Amino acid sequence: MRGIQLTQYVKGPHELKVTDLPDPTPKPDEYLIEVHAAATNFFDILQIQGKYQHQPPFPWVSGAEFAGVVLATPSNASKPKFPVGSRVFGASQGAYATQVTAKEHQLLPCPEGWSFEEAAGLFVTAPTSYGALVVRAGIKPGDYVLVHAAAGGVGLAAVQVAKAFGATVIATAGTKRKLEVARNFGADHVIDYRDEKWPEMVKKLTPGNKGVDIVYDPVGLVDKSTKCTAWNGRILIVGFAAGSIEKVAMNKVLLKNISLVGIHWGQYAVHEKETVVEVWKGIMKLVAEKKFRGTEFTDRQFVGLESIPDALKALGGRETWGKVVVKVPQGNQSLRRLSNSTSGQSPIKPTSTPSALTPAPLPDDPGTTAKLFSSYFRRTLRSSATGLSAAAAATATYKNTPRNAELQSVTRRMHSKVVIIGSGPAAHTAAIYLARAELKPVLYEGFMANGIAAGGQLTTTTEVENFPGFPEGIMGQELMDKMKQQSERFGTEVITETVSKVDLSSRPFKYATEWYPDVEHTADSIILATGASARRLGLPGEEKYWQNGISACAVCDGAVPIYRNKHLIVIGGGDSAAEEAMFLTKYGSHVTVLVRRDKLRASTIMAKRLLSHNKITVRFNTVGVEVKGDAKGLMSHMVVKDVVTGQEETLEANGLFYAIGHDPATGLVKGQIDTDEDGYVKTIPGTTQTNVPGVFAAGDVQDKRYRQAITSAGSGCMAALEAEKYLSEMHEVTEEHEPAKNGHL
Repeated sequence: MRGIQLTQYVKGPHELKVTDLPDPTPKPDEYLIEVHAAATNFFDILQIQGKYQHQPPFPWVSGAEFAGVVLATPSNASKPKFPVGSRVFGASQGAYATQVTAKEHQLLPCPEGWSFEEAAGLFVTAPTSYGALVVRAGIKPGDYVLVHAAAGGVGLAAVQVAKAFGATVIATAGTKRKLEVARNFGADHVIDYRDEKWPEMVKKLTPGNKGVDIVYDPVGLVDKSTKCTAWNGRILIVGFAAGSIEKVAMNKVLLKNISLVGIHWGQYAVHEKETVVEVWKGIMKLVAEKKFRGTEFTDRQFVGLESIPDALKALGGRETWGKVVVKVPQGNQSLRRLSNSTSGQSPIKPTSTPSALTPAPLPDDPGTTAKLFSSYFRRTLRSSATGLSAAAAATATYKNTPRNAELQSVTRRMHSKVVIIGSGPAAHTAAIYLARAELKPVLYEGFMANGIAAGGQLTTTTEVENFPGFPEGIMGQELMDKMKQQSERFGTEVITETVSKVDLSSRPFKYATEWYPDVEHTADSIILATGASARRLGLPGEEKYWQNGISACAVCDGAVPIYRNKHLIVIGGGDSAAEEAMFLTKYGSHVTVLVRRDKLRASTIMAKRLLSHNKITVRFNTVGVEVKGDAKGLMSHMVVKDVVTGQEETLEANGLFYAIGHDPATGLVKGQIDTDEDGYVKTIPGTTQTNVPGVFAAGDVQDKRYRQAITSAGSGCMAALEAEKYLSEMHEVTEEHEPAKNGHL
C-alpha cells in the first residue's frame, strides 16, 4: 500500500511524505479497509508534531477518519457485521493510506446515496452535535439556538440538527464566506462574532429580547454567551479553541438559572452504549429524511494522498469550513484485491444483481431505515466497544481568523510594508498602532510556534491581576483574545502560520513560512516579537514521554485525564513553579515540587502560599534524573536525586511539569542580528531598533529583566512608532532618488 508513515516527529504538514509501505496485516478482530476518502482533523497536526496527548509508538501511519470498502473481515468472526465489499466509514489510526485496519466498533455503514467524501467526515461531527443538542440539551421545536463557529465541522452539523428539530438557529462565524456557508446549511440568522457587540445582536433576534434557549459552544465563549442566554437556558460546552480554557463568572450562571452542560462523545461508547445506538438511529433518520447532509469542504478539492499536507495546512490556517476531506483514488484495485481476499468469503463476481460493493438500498420509510441502522450498530456495540478517544478530540474547532471572503491561494507571494512576527502583547500592540496608521500590517501569530498556542506566554497563565484596566483581573487567554480582536478591528491581517526563515541581508527583507518554505515573501520592515519559550532539561525519557506525561504548561495540560487524581511533579523554584504547582492541585492528588537549591527563588508571598499548601510537598536540594513509563507509553515514575547526599529515589508520578525559565526565540535571526550572551536581541538603549535598520525587536525577545505583559505592550508601541518613522523616511528617500518622469525633474 501507499501511506504517510512517521518514524520521527515533524515540524509541520509540509514535511509529510507518501511512501510505499507493506500492506497492513489485520489482527484476528480487525477488518481490512480500502480507503477511498480520508478526513482531516486538528489533532492530526498536533500528533505528527508530537504535541498530542495520545502518541502511537513509532513507526505509525497518520490520520484517523476515513470511508472506504471492506477488503477482508476479521478471521475470528464467523458472521461479520460488514461483509467483504461493504461501504463503511469510521475512525482508526492510519487513515492517511490506501488501506487501514479497524475493529468492528470503529466502523459504520455508509448512508445510502452518500459519497465516500461525504461519509468520511461523519463519524465524529454528527454524533457530537446530535448528542449535545438532543441528549444533553433536550432541544425542542420553538427553541432559539446559538451555534458558535457555525461553519466548522461540528458547527454545521449542529445547525442542521437544530433546524431538523424545529429550532430557530443563530449562527456566528468570523468571515463573510463562513457566514454564507452557515446560512446555506440552514441558519436563520448569521452574526460576525468579531463585532464586540455580538451578544447584544443575538439577544435582539430573540422574542422579547429574552435571549437564546441553547448555546452550542465548541470554541470557548461561555462567559460572553451568558449575556445572551435566556432564563433556564442551557450552554453546551463542546470544546475549546486552541486548547485554551476560559474562566466563567458563576454569578452570571446563577442569576439566570443557566445550566452548563458538557459533552464528551468519545466516552459514550464506554459509559452509555445504548445512548450511542439511539443517537445514530436519530442521525440516520435525519439523513433518510434529507434533513442532514455531509459537511465536506468544497471550495477546493484535495485529491490523492500527496494532497494531505496541503489539506492539513489549509485546515490549520483556518482557511476552510466544514470537514476538509481528501479523496483517495483507488482505480481498479478494489476488484483485484477483493478477488484475492483471504477472508474466506467468495470472490466478487460480475452480476446483474446489486453488487456486493454496494449495500442494498435502504427503505424509503425513514423509521425503517433508522431501525435497520440501529440494529446494525447495536450488534457492533455489543462486541465490547471501548470508543475512540482520539476521534473524540477531533471535535475541537477553532476561532475563525478573518480572511478574504473567497478562499485565497495560500501559496501567493506577498509584499508588505511591515510584518510582525509574534502573537503576544508586544505583537498585537504594534499591530494596533501600525494598523491605525494605515500601514496594513501583516501579523504571523504562528501555529504552535515554540510549542505555545497563539497568544504567547499569557495563554499559559491563569488570572492576570496586574494589567491596567481590569480591576477585577482577567484571564490571560481572554486578555490576548481582546488584543487580537482590537488589532483585527483596525485592519491587521493575522495569519496562523509560523515564519521559519528570514533573510535580512538585502532589501526588501525576505521570509518564508514553515509550511511553505519555498514561497518567498518580502517586507520593507520587520518587528520581531517572538517572545521566549520554556526550557527543558533533556532528561532520559523526556522525549519519549513528552505530551504523554511531560509538559511545560500546567494550565494548558493539567486538566487532561491522564493527570487527574495522580501524583504530579513540578520542577522549578520561582513564581512560575509556585503558580503551576498550586494550579495542579485542582486536578492531581498531590504535587511535589523539586527545587535544586536549598531555598525558593519565588517572591515572598508566593513562597508562603506554596509551602503552606496541604497538597504540595517541596523537596529542596533535589533534581530530576530520569523519567520512566508504563506499558501504555505513559509516564509512571521519576527518578530523583538529593544533590547533597547523592542518594537516588524513584517516585510514583504520572505527570512532570517544567517551570525552569525561558529562552528567547531568536533562532530565526541567529547570525543576522546582534544578541547578548543569553540569546536576547540587542537593541539601541531607549529604542527597539536592532543593529539592522528596518528591523525592530519588542517584548520578551529583547527583555531579559522585566518580562511583563505591560512592558511587552509598551515596547510593542515603541516598535510600531519607530517602524512608522523608518518607513516614512524610506519613502522620502525613494522619492528623492526616483528618476524623472513625464518630463519633470
